[in-house]
Amino acid sequence: MRQSWDMTVDVLVAGSGYAGCMAAIAASDAGSSALILEKQPRFGGLSILSAGGMAVSDDAEAAFQYLKRTDMGTTPDSVLRAFAKGLTEMPGILKELECHSAPGLASMRADLNPESKITYPFPGREHIFSMKIKPNPDWDGFPWVHGLRAGARLYKLVLDNVESRAIPLWVNAPVRRLVTDDGVVTGAVIDQLDSAGKVTRSLRIRARGGVVLATGGYEFAEDLKLQYFWGQPVYGVSGAGNTGDGIKMAQKAGAALWHMWHMHGGYGFKFPEIPYAIRHRINGPRIDRQVMPWILLDRKGRRFMNEYEKANQDTGVRHLLAYDAETQSFPRIPCFMIFDETGRESGPIGFPFFQEGEPAYHWSRDNLTEVENGWIKRGNTPAELAQQLGLPSGAIEASLDRWNAFCERGRGDEDHGRLPTTMAPLVRPPFHALECWPIVTNTQGGPAHNADQQIVDPFGDPIPGLFAAGENGSVFGHLYLEGGNLTECFVTGRIAGNNAAQVAKRSNQTAVT
Repeated sequence: MRQSWDMTVDVLVAGSGYAGCMAAIAASDAGSSALILEKQPRFGGLSILSAGGMAVSDDAEAAFQYLKRTDMGTTPDSVLRAFAKGLTEMPGILKELECHSAPGLASMRADLNPESKITYPFPGREHIFSMKIKPNPDWDGFPWVHGLRAGARLYKLVLDNVESRAIPLWVNAPVRRLVTDDGVVTGAVIDQLDSAGKVTRSLRIRARGGVVLATGGYEFAEDLKLQYFWGQPVYGVSGAGNTGDGIKMAQKAGAALWHMWHMHGGYGFKFPEIPYAIRHRINGPRIDRQVMPWILLDRKGRRFMNEYEKANQDTGVRHLLAYDAETQSFPRIPCFMIFDETGRESGPIGFPFFQEGEPAYHWSRDNLTEVENGWIKRGNTPAELAQQLGLPSGAIEASLDRWNAFCERGRGDEDHGRLPTTMAPLVRPPFHALECWPIVTNTQGGPAHNADQQIVDPFGDPIPGLFAAGENGSVFGHLYLEGGNLTECFVTGRIAGNNAAQVAKRSNQTAVT
C-alpha cells in the first residue's frame, strides 16, 4: 500500500540537542532539506545544560588506541576509528561553526602532560585534550537555563548555525513512531502540542534520506532503568524529556542494542519536593588539589569507597550499586555523606541545574536552608548524628576516628586510595549528614550503529533509512572520556546528517530519471 504523507523533507531529525542540530546542519550543507523536531517546550535537550567541554585529539591512531582500551571490546573498531578521526576534526568543525556565531573558541591544553585530568593512564592519553567556548560579554545566556553556562554558550554557537541556514526547528513536536515500508524507514508520525501539552494535530512526515534519532538517553525512563541498571533506584539529574523514545522506536524497527548498563553518573541527592536529582558541587574530572570536605558511609556506618575518584561523576555510581547477598539488600542505597561545620561553611554542597518549566531550586550558599528543610541532618556529636540516621551506636565515631587519623598522618587514604591533597579532617561540630543516592547525568546505551551512524539489527545489517546520533547509542561501553559525549554529538551528528543527505540525493535522482 502506498504511503500518504502530510509533508516531505530530505532528512528528518528527532531531537534538538547538539547531535540533532549538527545532523541538520550537515544535511543542509550537503544540499538537502532538514527538519528538527523537539518533544519538549524548549529546544536544547540535555545539551544546553552541559558543562560545554569537548574532547579533541591531534592523533587519530593514538585516540583510537585509547578508546579501544576504555571500551573493553564492546564497540567495533570501525566505529571507534570513525570517532577517533572525529576527535582530530573537532577544532576545524568548531571553527567553521564560529563563522556563523559571536562567541570565539579557546583550546584548553593544560592536560598536555602525564597528569592529564581528562583521561585514564592508557596508551594514547597524551594526545587527548579539551576545548571550550570562550565567554562572550555581549551574550547573557538563555534566561530559562540554570546551571552550567558553558554548555549554553556552546549551544548558542550551534543554534546560530541552525538559524543562519533557515533550518526549521519545531518544539512541542514529539516523534511518536517510525513509518516503515518493507523494512525501510521512510518517515515518522509526529504530534504537535499546544502550550498545555494537548495534541493539536498529528502529521505523517516523509523523509527521503531517512530519520536521524538524536533523542538522547533514558535518564527518566523508569521502565528501561528498571531493566538495565543493576541497582535501584537511580535518579535522573536533568533532561526530563529523555525517556528513551528513540531507543524504543529503533527497537520496533529491528535495532540491536548496546551499552545499556553504562550510565554516566555518581552520587547525589534526591528529595520528594523536587522531581530531579541534584549533583554535589564537585563535578567533572578530578582536580588533585581540590579538597572534598566529606566522606560517605553505608547503612552500617562504614566507609566503602574513594569519594573523589578520577571521574567521580562516571564511575562513582558503581560503588553504590553493590548487592549484599547475606542481607539481600543494597546497603549503600541510600548512603550518607558526612561533613563537619567547616565543610558546611565551605560553600553549597548541592549543585542543581535545570531548564525553565521544571521546578526551580537554588541551593543556599551556606547550606542552612537545606538544614531548615530537614534535608541535612546534624548533631553536636557523631553519636547524636548516628541516632538521627538510625545507624548503629558508635558507627560514625569509629569511621570518623579512622578517617581523621589518615588525615593527620598525611599519607593518604589507606582504605580506598583517596589522594591526600583532597582530604580534610572532620572534627569540628556540629556534624552533618545528607542521604546520597545513585544518580545518572546521562546514559550511554541505545541502538547499535556502524561507522556511518546507520542503526543496525542484531545481525549487524543496517536498517535502511535509520540513523543514530549522540547519546542515543553512544560509543562508550565501559569507561567514559570526559568531554567525550559532547564531541560525540558533533562528530556523529555530522556523519549521520551527511549520510542521510546522500541517500536523499540518490532518491531524488532516481525519482527524476
